[in-house]
Amino acid sequence: MAASAPVKMRVMCASTKGKIKTYATALSEAFKCRVDDVPPAYSCDKERLVLIVASLKGEPSDKLRRFCGELNQTRAYNVALVIDNESQQKGIETLKSTLREAGTNVIDEVYYVKAGLFSGSKISLEERTAIVKWAEGIAESIK
Repeated sequence: MAASAPVKMRVMCASTKGKIKTYATALSEAFKCRVDDVPPAYSCDKERLVLIVASLKGEPSDKLRRFCGELNQTRAYNVALVIDNESQQKGIETLKSTLREAGTNVIDEVYYVKAGLFSGSKISLEERTAIVKWAEGIAESIK
């Protein structure tokens, strides 16, 4: 089920939860691209798509908010969000507006995952297939 990278892309992870990190790794493996923590060791450079896989509890962390504020058109053209808490709409809107103010295109469709405190770090084949299929759709839509 390996997807080839149709566009220059990168996966960013903003979480300490094992399951969230596993989702980020699954995306990077499927698209054969780099996965980095927020903030990254190497800044994004003309990425066609950046997938931000994050945990939210209330407002986004300062690290994540600052990183999103730096994602202008020279660093990332499009950004899509994978969030572990669907009930955090205020935090999600904060991220989206920060990204838009920086000048990048924000994909409206947010992908929600379940990653509770005691959910471990493994994801099922169905979960992996679903998130990769979603990401393939996003990548195809921006070509």
